[in-house]
Amino acid sequence: MAETPKLLDELLRTGAPSGYEAPVAEIWRAAASFAKLSSDGLGSSVARIGEDGPLLAVVGHIDEIGLVVTHIDEKGFIYFAPIGGWDPQILVGQRVEIRGRDEIVPGVVGRKPIHLLEPEQRKKVVELKGLHIDIGAAAATRPAPWSGSATRR
Repeated sequence: MAETPKLLDELLRTGAPSGYEAPVAEIWRAAASFAKLSSDGLGSSVARIGEDGPLLAVVGHIDEIGLVVTHIDEKGFIYFAPIGGWDPQILVGQRVEIRGRDEIVPGVVGRKPIHLLEPEQRKKVVELKGLHIDIGAAAATRPAPWSGSATRR
């Protein structure tokens, strides 16, 4: 299997949920430093090479769907709201990174174990409100409440 190009790998591994795109935009701008760079009020970047010749535009989104931490309960489970559109079924079991002010904490999206669900609950699709992020924190060692965002990894 071919190795992922370094720039693409760095862009894909840097969390950038909608509204928090600055870190990944900085990576792109550094990679395009060979060109004349400009940006607009929305944060869109433009790299121009030369003055004459045909104009070619390569356009794409730099943000991704994400999650925002809303609550940490007494057991250390982290609850969240969506940033962008999510299908809750896809989230179950996904690894995520919670980005705080000074660190990144790995976690996994979970739900109530199937053996603890009522028979009728087992037949229903999971809803976002029934999901949480588990970072392996025990009640006595849970992190203090702080705001952060999570992105799928």
